[in-house]
Amino acid sequence: MVKSTAKTKTPAAADEATFSKTEEPRHLYLMRHGKSEKAKKKDKDVFRPLGKRGRKDVKKIRKLMQEQHFQPDLILCSPSLRTMETLKRLKKAFGETEVVFIEALYMADADEMMHILRQMSPQKREVLVIGHNPGLQDFLPLICEEDADQAPPLNHHASDGFPTSALACVEIKDNWQHLGMQPARLMNFIYSSDL
Repeated sequence: MVKSTAKTKTPAAADEATFSKTEEPRHLYLMRHGKSEKAKKKDKDVFRPLGKRGRKDVKKIRKLMQEQHFQPDLILCSPSLRTMETLKRLKKAFGETEVVFIEALYMADADEMMHILRQMSPQKREVLVIGHNPGLQDFLPLICEEDADQAPPLNHHASDGFPTSALACVEIKDNWQHLGMQPARLMNFIYSSDL
């Protein structure tokens, strides 16, 4: 279930504003880029483009975003070619949104992702991150509780891995700076093969 300018700087640091428990929760959307073309010996990994299947799978996720009226406040994107192509194809689903390309997201591990997201401004409530594995598959179970009794049933669980073009929707009840200090709720985890 999904609810609801390019720059090259890091996201604004969180200020000291306290989070009211009566506020609406924040949502973090984690997406792995679409499947890329196979690496060629002479090419650097960062320049691998989306393959045919990747373009098709990202289109499925974009359609879901359009149906759910998805509108992020901010998009954080790795500057690799395949993540930027994924972003370009997704942007047709929503209006103008601030985009920040963060070099550290390229192959970031779970700790680096946590560091980046804890710096988010409290004013940002709906944030989409487009990144890579193994960082995403390690980060998701780090912040989410595993609850097999959650309703509606999840398509997949945090520990199931993070295939290309998958989208995880996470509800966070506290400030970004406290991310990971208490379990966030995995609202849904959608693989493109589900659509």
